[in-house]
Amino acid sequence: MFDWKFNLKFADCEVELEDISGWFKNNDGGPYLQKFQHKYAKFCGARHAFGVSSGSASIYIALKACGIGEGHHVAVPAYTHIGTVAPVVLAGARPVFVDVDEYGNLDPSDLDSMKGKIKKDGKNIDAVIAVHQLGLPCKMDEIIEVSDGTFIIEDASHSLGAEYKGKQVGTLGDIGCFSVGGGRTKIIGVGEGGMITTNNDSLAEKCKNIRNHGDRNTDVDYFCFNFRMSDLNAAIGYMMMDRVPFLIDWQIKNAEYIIENLPDYFDVLPTPGDVKTIRYIIGCGYRGRSRDGFLSQLNRFQIGPRQFVGGGYTKLVSDVLFYTHFAKYSDLTMSKRLRDESVWIDYHRYPRTKTEIDDLLNVLRSFPSQ
Repeated sequence: MFDWKFNLKFADCEVELEDISGWFKNNDGGPYLQKFQHKYAKFCGARHAFGVSSGSASIYIALKACGIGEGHHVAVPAYTHIGTVAPVVLAGARPVFVDVDEYGNLDPSDLDSMKGKIKKDGKNIDAVIAVHQLGLPCKMDEIIEVSDGTFIIEDASHSLGAEYKGKQVGTLGDIGCFSVGGGRTKIIGVGEGGMITTNNDSLAEKCKNIRNHGDRNTDVDYFCFNFRMSDLNAAIGYMMMDRVPFLIDWQIKNAEYIIENLPDYFDVLPTPGDVKTIRYIIGCGYRGRSRDGFLSQLNRFQIGPRQFVGGGYTKLVSDVLFYTHFAKYSDLTMSKRLRDESVWIDYHRYPRTKTEIDDLLNVLRSFPSQ
C-alpha cells in the first residue's frame, strides 16, 4: 500500500498533507486552504477571503457574484494586463475602456465621462474594475463617488499590503481580487492561484459557491464551476503569510534605494500623501530621445534571467485585435502616453540584494547622456 501522507517544508515551517486536491466534500475546501484564507482575510482586514485557481478567475467570480452577464457593461482601464479584461468578456459582458491618470490608475473624471457617453446610447455602466497599478492604490473615494452605487471590483494583483487612507486594498470596494501566482512576481507565489476578499456576506456566499460547484451543494439559481485552489497550493500560501510584512518591507526599501539613485533621465512621480504604495514595480517617466531605442540598447546587457527593465504595457488591451471593437468611447490619451513613454524597473523584490541592485544602477549610469 502507498502512504499518501507527505511533509512540505518552507523555511522554518513544515506542514503535513494527506490530500492535495481542492475537493473536500464541502464548500470551504481543505484544511490548509481554510487556514490560508483565514490568514489572508486577517492580514487585509476583510471579513472573508477565498482562494481560487488564478487572479483572472478571481475577477470572473467577482463579476458573476455581482450579477454581471450578458447585456452588461463594465468600466475597466485599457492600460492593464489582459487578465483584467478577459474575465469581463468571459462573463458575457462588454468592457468599456477608461483612461488612466498619470500614475496608471483608473481616472475618475474619465470614468464619469464614459458614464455620460454610453448613457446617450441607452446603456449603463454596471460594474467598475479599479486596478491598483504597480502597487499604488487608486483614488477610491472619487471612483466610488462617480460610480454612484455601481459594483466596484478592485484588481489588487499588484498591491497586497498597499493602503488607501489607512485601509488595505481589497477592502475598499465591494470585492477585492488578487493574484498569488508564481515567478517571484507577486508578494505571495503559490505556483498558480488567486484570492478574493470581501466584507459583504451575500457576495461572499456567492463567491464561495461559484468557485466550487456550489450549485451542486446548495442548489443555487446561478451558474457555478470549478475554480478551486488545491490544498497543496494553499499550504504554500499559508506558510508564506507570516513572511508577508518582511517581503513587503524588503521590496519597498530596495525600490526607494533605486529611486534615490536613478540617473537623471528618469522621472518618478511622488507618492500621494494619503496612500501607502508597496512599489510592486517602479514606474518611471523617460526623458531621453527614444524610450524604445534606450530599451533596445539596455537589453544587450545581461542583467539576469528575466528582463528587469522594460516598457511595461507596450500594447493597450484596446489595441489587441480581439478587443478593438470594444474601444468606442474614450480616446485614452494618458494610456497611450504611458504605453509609449514609460519605463518599468522590476529588480528589487526578495531575494535581490543591494550588490545586485548596484550592478543594475551602474549599467544604467553607463549610458551616455540621454
